[in-house]
This record gives sequence, C-alpha cells and structure tokens, in this order.
Amino acid sequence: MSPEGYTTVTISDELAEKLTQIMAQHNRSSYAEAIGYTVDTALVQEDKITVRELIQLLAERTQELD
Repeated sequence: MSPEGYTTVTISDELAEKLTQIMAQHNRSSYAEAIGYTVDTALVQEDKITVRELIQLLAERTQELD
C-alpha cells in the first residue's frame, strides 16, 4: 500500500525507459521528478488539459523520444 498522499501506478518497461531518459536529460533524480517535469511542461503548453488528454499527450511524447 502506498503512503498517504501517494498513488501507485504500473508503467510499461518502455515508459520506464523513456522516463529514465528524461531523468538523464533534465537532471531529475527519480521517476516521480521526471513525471512531474513532464506534466509541468505539458501544462504550460496547454491552457486546460484533462487527465485523459494528458495521458495521450505523454504517450505521444514518449514515442517521439525514439
């Protein structure tokens, strides 16, 4: 069980690899920081974004890293 205030998610190995690349490229020390960075970047570019749109956007951007 996750600590209070945290959520556990399962990600694919491919997404984990992409997050590792983001960590290295943007000096982030954890997946959580890499995800936070990515989300903040996406939100700056969008006026309003739904969770579903954010997930789709993140999926598209991870494919672009290939």
